[in-house]
Amino acid sequence: MGDLFTKMGDYPRAVECLTKAYSLIAKSEQEDGRLLRIQSHLLLNMGNLYQDMRDLEKSHQYFSEALASAREHLNQNVESIALLNIASVEYELGRLEAAHDHYSEALDLSRELHNRYGELSALDGLARVLMAWDRMDDALHALWAAEQIAIETGDIEGRLDVLLHLGETHLRRQTAPEAIATLEQALQLADEIGRPKSACDALRSLYRLYADRGELETAFQRLETLYERERALLNAEVDERVESMTARFEVERAQHQAELNRLRMVAAEEARATAEAEVRERTLSLELAQIEVVTRLAVAAEYRDDTTGDHTRRVGQLSAAIGERLGMPAEEVELLRIAARLHDVGKIGIPDSILLKEGPLSPEEYCQMQRHTVIGARILAGGQSHLLQMAEAIAQHHHEHWNGEGYPSGLSGKEIPLVARIVAVADVYDALTHRRSYKAAWTKEAALAELEAQAGRQFDPAVVREALAVLKGSSPLEAGGSLDEGVLMFHAWA
Repeated sequence: MGDLFTKMGDYPRAVECLTKAYSLIAKSEQEDGRLLRIQSHLLLNMGNLYQDMRDLEKSHQYFSEALASAREHLNQNVESIALLNIASVEYELGRLEAAHDHYSEALDLSRELHNRYGELSALDGLARVLMAWDRMDDALHALWAAEQIAIETGDIEGRLDVLLHLGETHLRRQTAPEAIATLEQALQLADEIGRPKSACDALRSLYRLYADRGELETAFQRLETLYERERALLNAEVDERVESMTARFEVERAQHQAELNRLRMVAAEEARATAEAEVRERTLSLELAQIEVVTRLAVAAEYRDDTTGDHTRRVGQLSAAIGERLGMPAEEVELLRIAARLHDVGKIGIPDSILLKEGPLSPEEYCQMQRHTVIGARILAGGQSHLLQMAEAIAQHHHEHWNGEGYPSGLSGKEIPLVARIVAVADVYDALTHRRSYKAAWTKEAALAELEAQAGRQFDPAVVREALAVLKGSSPLEAGGSLDEGVLMFHAWA
């Protein structure tokens, strides 16, 4: 991006991009050779950028940092490039001694590395310094050597630069024939490879040469051609600037469009979040309403065969106490306290003739009574809250037996949900110790003995063990409110 903005002439953005890239690499803690090479090249690019911006001191600073980095990491190729660039800036600043030293150092290093292109650039640069010192013969020899390298390597661009400098050297040495021949050759080469600025430089020097020699017609032709070329060059530069500005506009437009899209996405996300919050709120309201309806059904079912209405409350309290001793999380224990009280909600679908019968049930009646587990599960099914899902599992499976001989699914062992295994023990204990239409109440001791006898058969032994610990201890099982109060507490952990 930095190089692209440099080519577009958008120097502020080029500086921003290249600086960010350099900062990212500088912050990296990895001693990666590739990153170090990129860092050196970034410093060179920053130097070139500031040279284009004509901030030569800043350019010199970055080239010097690139040189130091290259020497530190023994990168001689980058070192030779940095030396050439430093010398070029020093030449522009008029520091000819320093420029000469750096060009000479670059020449020696390029020869050591067998870098012919670096050698050509160093010789061409040295020639310019020698010309500034008016050492034309030395400059001429340097340029001849540079031209020979350009011919050998096929470097047409490099040869054109050398020919232009050779023409200038001959011009200043007042050897007009050699100057004309060299500059005509440079003009032809510039036209061949499409370097209009170099062609204009050659035409300008040729016009002066022909005019000084009195060849006015040829001088006029060169001047006329120069004006045409400069006009075309100016138009091309205008077109290039227009294209650059158009490209910059397109980049900015794309950035603005991206920002608009981002803002739209943010707005959509905020709207979605608001909608989701409303959905959650409405879902919670529906779940609370569903729980309230189920609760009313459970209360109605409870009062059909328990005139005090306390059975489900006691089962909930005992189940919570057992769950706590089994290590269930506190939130799960509180959910169990409420969900356990819905275990017999399915009895709402059992006829009174069966539910309130004082004698033993017939096989057909017993089979119909067993259906209260399935009916209860259907009533509670479809709830999204953890409470209703727990209550559904309890309603369906609290009559399953540890040995697999229970109902409705014949599950055994840990196939039975833990909460259902807990409620199974609490339900039977409370049923045994309280009077029913078909039996008298058992003593606490007899009920505890029955639980122990059924451990490993009807009940989970671990659940029985903790139930006995609760029932033989002094746990405050009467604590806790009514079923309706439990519903009101639901929203705190749903």
